[in-house]
Amino acid sequence: MLKKYVKHPKVSVIILIKDALKYVDICLKSVNKYTNNYELILIDNDSKKPTKDYLKKLDWFDYKLITNKTNKGFAYGCNQGVKVATTDYFCFLNSDTMVSENWLGKMMKALALYSDVGIVGPSTCFSAGAQHNQALAKIRFTASQGEINWVAFSIKERYEFVNVVGFCWVIRKKVFDKIGYFDHKRYGIACHEDIDFTWRARKEGFRSCWAKASYVHHYGRRTTLEMGLNPTNLRVHNASILRARKNDPELYIENGTTVPKVKKIKGKIPILMISHNRLDYTKQAVAAILENTRWPYELFIYDNASEPDVLDYLKTLDKSIKIHYSKINTRLIPPMIAFFEKYKDYRYVAKVDNDTIVPVKWLSKLKEVLDIYPFFVLQADHYLMLRFRIVTNDEFYKHLYSLNFKDKKLYLSSNGGGTGILIRRQVADEPFAVVGGLGGWIRYQIKMAAWKSAFYTGVWVDRLDQIATNKYKTPSDYPAYDKVIQSLRPGGANNKSISVNHLKQARENIKRWWELDEIYFKGVTDGIPIKDSELGEYFLMQALSTFVGGNKKVRRNEEFVAIGKYAKAVVGYKLAVCINKIKDFDAKKETRPIFTKV
Repeated sequence: MLKKYVKHPKVSVIILIKDALKYVDICLKSVNKYTNNYELILIDNDSKKPTKDYLKKLDWFDYKLITNKTNKGFAYGCNQGVKVATTDYFCFLNSDTMVSENWLGKMMKALALYSDVGIVGPSTCFSAGAQHNQALAKIRFTASQGEINWVAFSIKERYEFVNVVGFCWVIRKKVFDKIGYFDHKRYGIACHEDIDFTWRARKEGFRSCWAKASYVHHYGRRTTLEMGLNPTNLRVHNASILRARKNDPELYIENGTTVPKVKKIKGKIPILMISHNRLDYTKQAVAAILENTRWPYELFIYDNASEPDVLDYLKTLDKSIKIHYSKINTRLIPPMIAFFEKYKDYRYVAKVDNDTIVPVKWLSKLKEVLDIYPFFVLQADHYLMLRFRIVTNDEFYKHLYSLNFKDKKLYLSSNGGGTGILIRRQVADEPFAVVGGLGGWIRYQIKMAAWKSAFYTGVWVDRLDQIATNKYKTPSDYPAYDKVIQSLRPGGANNKSISVNHLKQARENIKRWWELDEIYFKGVTDGIPIKDSELGEYFLMQALSTFVGGNKKVRRNEEFVAIGKYAKAVVGYKLAVCINKIKDFDAKKETRPIFTKV
């Protein structure tokens, strides 16, 4: 399970595809699982039919697809990707790679730390140059995703200023604005366009950085070998072109590409509905999904041994709706396990109970939030049913840490509820404990400590069996059903006072979880001063830990300045004081430096 998500500004991830389908599948599944706040751009460089068929069926996530009728080469395809990208950061990723937890956030952190760094690359098992860890070469073709994550987790956060190789790198948009694009005319199909680009960037004052803690597993040469090309011959041929090119004083390279029609794919979102009796409610809930869902979806109904009237109704539904009929009432967790397994490759999945009426565009609105914020579960607002003695949702929400989104509120919590929810499926890799009903699902969310959930006031769903917060409809439409539900809640609802101290502690924990990363996310990149000295000192210590190893002192003047600027941007400390303190800092003698504030 992900230990801690590193937030970062939105990035355009650009992947060129030319067959080697086995590795394309590995790459895309890992990107889908371990990448957030990004747009994905795929360029198909005239792949063969199996790869084209694969791309036609690819519907797990959102992406843009450019299809070239001939193989335009690596540099040309990358330039096409840049043309349709919409962010200020471009990540170029080879299709024969497997990414790891926080691979992108760790590289983006280097760009936040160093304003003069324009290009960042990760550690790997196979590449030219310094990034290649020879000790990992032996697992190049055998490592599992889990093993790769452990490799990433074990690497300490360090940055080294070296030329990085183009199998995977993140580049600021302003580098392209200054030096132009990849030189596809000189280098053809592939090879040395990355060396040329870093050389030109360095000429214009942009440093390249190796973010050692980011790990991207590179199988290497899978595409060129499948094409029947000899990578050594390509390198030898283009090396002479690169040597001659360095005599050309003109550094700027025009994009020089044309882009065929871009296909924009909206990733399908599977929706789980668990049905058990209550025919009229089930009809209304299904109708609302069919009428009000504008985003591409697939409805999966898991029927928990309903009465014949419900079964007869389900059999009348369109064949596009997937239905599983259970002979016994398995309650909540087994259906969720089956659903999660069936749709394990999808980025998001949703759940709507058969007593819930969703509004128009509900799924699109929830997705808009989850695309930006790193929540595990996003819960649409509805009348809550809690054990506390409250009569409005706000009596509970006021105790939660909140964020503004447009003109609505996000109330952060360790867990969401069980209906009208959008779930980040790709982080749910822990096995369920097959116990309990809703309580089992809530315990599962709480166990996902690295991810929090949120209630969103921008979407309201109606519960057919409730008329207010903590208040069921009376008389009940389905008294026998409600009697069973009440038996599953031995503690009942609306029977105890809110534990203010408990909620306050939970709020502070979530506030710290959010704001430490949020300061990094906004404060460092945008230069917003942070006045809290404790948080400021925390980030300065983070900077120090980047450069101080063992009992050694910090070295190199440019690193002093970088840390000083970092501290000043975050907390407003005097730059000179910071530099002097850092120069005097000795990890052997001191554990927590004291700084003079502005």
